[in-house]
Amino acid sequence: MRTGRNPADAVSPVVGVMLMLAVTVMIAAIVSTYAGGFSGGAEKSPQSSIRATPVLAQNNNNPGIYFEHEGGDPFMLSSINVVLRSGDNETSLSANDAGSSKVQSFTEVGNSWGSSDTTIKAGDTFFIGGWDYGSGTGMQFGSMVLTNNTPITWLVVDKETGKTISTGEFYL
Repeated sequence: MRTGRNPADAVSPVVGVMLMLAVTVMIAAIVSTYAGGFSGGAEKSPQSSIRATPVLAQNNNNPGIYFEHEGGDPFMLSSINVVLRSGDNETSLSANDAGSSKVQSFTEVGNSWGSSDTTIKAGDTFFIGGWDYGSGTGMQFGSMVLTNNTPITWLVVDKETGKTISTGEFYL
């Protein structure tokens, strides 16, 4: 005659449930790893801290904007656009524009070669030279005129990804 249940009877179902859970977790990990491999093709754009300082024409020097890389990822001058916005006006400048009616120069400060393949890293400064406007009261980049006491928003944008590397604002 049986008076109770044998404690060994419950071992088999518990082991079976534990094995099913372990197999389910392993399959989920394998599928997640496999699916995650398909999303890895996105390029990361550089992120940097940059300070912009405008300089008006003085003593026969051309007006322009100095951009000092204060920290973060390095980037090449040839791989960026600098976007200037003032009110409803906007212009995009690149190293390819250097020497045109849009931009006189687009080069690293201290780089005597003027190469656009220069890598800008923390501590480096690059200069975008514009054209004098109003006898030292403003500067011009192509059809865009920047004048005194006007807020100018600037963005340094990675050409490959279209993402902003750094942004800021200044007044002439």
